[in-house]
Amino acid sequence: MQIRLTTLLSRKTLPKDAAVVIAKGLTTHRQAISTATREGNGLAHQLLGLEPSGYFENDRLVALLEQTPAKAQHVALAVVLGACESVTSKQTWRYPSPTDTDYFTQLGAWGYSLSDVEQIVTAGEAAQAAEKGDPVNAEPGAGD
Repeated sequence: MQIRLTTLLSRKTLPKDAAVVIAKGLTTHRQAISTATREGNGLAHQLLGLEPSGYFENDRLVALLEQTPAKAQHVALAVVLGACESVTSKQTWRYPSPTDTDYFTQLGAWGYSLSDVEQIVTAGEAAQAAEKGDPVNAEPGAGD
């Protein structure tokens, strides 16, 4: 998954809904963001091709922002995606959290082919949407 995220973040133009994903990450998924930030955003650094900063070093994400202010949205999205990715595990498909479900659903919406296990995580959201009568998030053809 990291390779796909690195490719996404290396694009000059991010997906149109990147700002919404960032805002949702900072609000709805704040626990994952908090943990990643407390631990130095190591995965966000890696996704942007940076060596993670040491504990007593200046943060390389900040340095990137200072050198290239136009990359601010890329850095913010890397922090959110890195945080969401870092809370996934081999057991995520068994016990998916709302963060896991939103994360994999968003990647699928961006056109990434989800693995069978990742599809199990997103299928839970589609089933819940169908139960609630939400045709937008239900599986295609579910209401046919």
